[in-house]
Amino acid sequence: MKSRPTSGERNSAIELLRLLCIFGILMMHVFGDLQTPLSTLNTAAHVLVNSLFNTGVTCFILISGYFGIRFSIEKLVRLDLMVIFFSVLGTLATEEFAVKALVKAAFPVLTRQYWFITCYFALCILAPFLNRAAEKMTKEWFGKLLFALLFLFSAVPTFGFYDIMQDAGKGLVHFVMIYLLGRYLALYENHSHKTSRLLLGLLLCVGFIFAADLALTVRGHAVYNTFSRDCSLFIVLASVLLFFLFWQMRFHSAFVNHIAGDVLAVYVLDRFIRAILNDFVNPGAYAAHPALLFLAAGYVLAVMAIAILLNELRKFTIGRLEPWLVKWITLAIHKIGAILLSLFHVIRH
Repeated sequence: MKSRPTSGERNSAIELLRLLCIFGILMMHVFGDLQTPLSTLNTAAHVLVNSLFNTGVTCFILISGYFGIRFSIEKLVRLDLMVIFFSVLGTLATEEFAVKALVKAAFPVLTRQYWFITCYFALCILAPFLNRAAEKMTKEWFGKLLFALLFLFSAVPTFGFYDIMQDAGKGLVHFVMIYLLGRYLALYENHSHKTSRLLLGLLLCVGFIFAADLALTVRGHAVYNTFSRDCSLFIVLASVLLFFLFWQMRFHSAFVNHIAGDVLAVYVLDRFIRAILNDFVNPGAYAAHPALLFLAAGYVLAVMAIAILLNELRKFTIGRLEPWLVKWITLAIHKIGAILLSLFHVIRH
């Protein structure tokens, strides 16, 4: 068994991939709100955006699995504080005052305000058990487990058109499967791949997704994403190829590493910033514009820049209280956990 890569071994190319992933996810959000069927060209652009960029979430989790999540209550509390801050602030800025909306905003993880964040929290809690299982299993049994998971939750939805989990891969089962795939690649993959082969494989994979979904779209007169769903076997394969393609590009950039740390804040702030920007520049007005793809890319880059600046401002101001809050909340969690554990032992005996 090979030694596990550590977070210190990460290169800026992987952080650049994380930035590309969040860019792609925002592109899909923008196109998802547009009436692209008004334009044949932009309908094809919509299908292309889904075909390439729906690898984003899978790449995020693949990276986490490859390097391995080290469970830390402090890190989860820090992430939760960021999500709560922007969730409440965004709700106040974009919605009419409503107690129910604010309560949900104050508990975004529990109320699944952001499905990715909720699933990521659950994955972090499960990570120590998944890591141990990956280390204890033989390569043969690990491979069999991955085959079973990929068959049930990826191959069947892709070729059988029946999604067992009924969530299109946007759920915890997909996260666990991809995380374990990342662990397997970290432990047993030799990383010796030719860039040309990776590019060719990625091109063929994305090309098939695009052609298949476009054919379904033309036939059904609506944008289809059958082969570009998170649970699609082709999306999983494209994500692995994309990951190794960026892994080959080893370089270091303090700037890239720094702003890549803001990607989750970008994800949380996305809909709030777009809700405000749409009063000034609404992408919907350009749904039939021949340059929509490029206009949307510029719009998304602007949203990302604003979100990154807001998160940096948060860290520079109220974020200075974070160490104290994290320490206090973590201590409270440990005390509550100790009490519950004591009660469990009393009930058990």
